[in-house]
This record gives sequence, structure tokens and C-alpha cells, in this order.
Amino acid sequence: MKRLLVCICLLLTHLLPAHSVHAATIHPTFQGLVHRLYKDGMDLEYLTSVFSRPELGLLPEIVAKGLVRREARLNYAQFLEDYAVKKAISYLEAHKSILMEVEGRFGVSAPVVVAILCVETACGTYIGRYTTFNLLITQALSIEPDIYREIYRLIPTEEKRGLTQQTVKKRQKRKSRKAYHELKALLNYTRDHGIDPFSIQGSAEGAIGIPQFLPSNITVYGYDGDGNGTIDLFQHRDAIASVASFLKAFRWREDNSYKKKKQIIRRYNPSDYYADTVLALADKLKDSWP
Repeated sequence: MKRLLVCICLLLTHLLPAHSVHAATIHPTFQGLVHRLYKDGMDLEYLTSVFSRPELGLLPEIVAKGLVRREARLNYAQFLEDYAVKKAISYLEAHKSILMEVEGRFGVSAPVVVAILCVETACGTYIGRYTTFNLLITQALSIEPDIYREIYRLIPTEEKRGLTQQTVKKRQKRKSRKAYHELKALLNYTRDHGIDPFSIQGSAEGAIGIPQFLPSNITVYGYDGDGNGTIDLFQHRDAIASVASFLKAFRWREDNSYKKKKQIIRRYNPSDYYADTVLALADKLKDSWP
């Protein structure tokens, strides 16, 4: 077994071009992933600098929990309680100028934008605590036999009773494909904006910032709300404008039917519980917005 592992490590090392970087500085666990990213056009020197960092690691326990996460179990009712509504109203007042701007620019009402931000991150007070880079790497590599077995082992026993190995593998293959796409988007975003990829923390699904965008959505729907030349979803003006930009892209109109509005909100998060809560909270905020 030991000899086999040594052979695999040597093979993976030779898969990576040796020019300008030292492939040996990357742990064997990640060398295949780095080679794939390199073949997809990413700069090898940048990849090596990132994948050689001591902060790099796997989060199998978080991925395991994500496999059995159920929307129906989440407490969406909390966002319609009086204290949550008051917090949303305070947010409306605190960010009135940018909210009025985005209403004029995108045709999306402030109550809807704020409702999304409040349901996503409690208006920016809880943006997630997992290193997004490590999480996406774990998900992308989760179909590797050793990593998959560890993830499956970490699924709570009571949750395994209703799951077959085949069902878990099917879910994980889908998540792995999506995670690889998001990992590339995150790396491109952090490189282009000079951001340390390990500094970004987000949700257990890889969503980041105040509006909880997936990395691939930043360049497509993100908007520079403060006009400083960058899109920073950890800043309120950019977060607010980006949510409005997203909704407009899917043809949001204030005179749309409830059904149509719900369909658009589900583009943001494909959950009926989520969409109904956002629209209910937005309705509660209407009287507090001019």
C-alpha cells in the first residue's frame, strides 16, 4: 500500500509542468485538482502560490452536513418576527440613499432587496464562518474515494438511515461538478481583485458576502454600487446594488403577479420556503418605505 501511494504521488507530480514553479510544494491530495485547473486555462504560478499555502485544508464534516440539509427544517418563521422586521426597517433607513438609487436604476423596490439581505445574512450581520476556498475544494474533490468515504462516515447516523450509498454518491457527484465551477470563479475573482482567497468566509454551500452570491454570479450579476471600480459583496452599497441587478436580470417588475415574483426569487434560492418568506417580509416593509 505504501509503495502504491508513493507511485501515485510521483505520477501526480509529473502531471504538473515544472517550469517556473515547483510542483512538489503542492500536497499530493491537491495536485490532480491543480492540474485540472491549469488545463482549463488558469495561471500555474498563481495556482501554485495558492495551493502551497499552509491554510489549505479540507472540510469533510461541513460537506457531510450539507448533503443532508433540508430546507423544510430551517426556521424561516424567525424572519417575520417583530424583532426581525424592526431590524429590516432600521436597515431601510440606514441605507436609504443607495436603496433609492437602485430603485431608479433597476426598478426593484427597496423592501424586496432588503428582505433578501435580511433572510440571507440578517442584513449583513451573519455572512458565514467557513473558509469558502477550502469548502469548495472539499466539494470538488468529494468524489475521490478516500475523501468520499470520510464524508460518508461523517454523515450523522440518524440521517444515514434514509439514505443509500447510491443516493449519496449521486448527490455528491452533482455537488462536485458545481463546486469545481464555483472554485474556478472564486480563484479568478480573487486574482483579478487582488484578494487573498483564504480571507473569504461564507456559507456551508459556498455562498459569500452580504447577499450570499455564489462566486460565479459575481461577474454576471454583481454591481459596483459605490462606484470605486470593484465589486465587493462585503460592502453594503455593492451588496444592495448586486441584489437588484440579479432580480432585474430575471425580469423583475413591481407589477408582476405573486407567482412570477416567486419564480424570480427562486432563481436566487430554489426554495418555496425561502421565496414565500422573502415576499412576506417585503410586504411587511412596504409601509416603512416611501
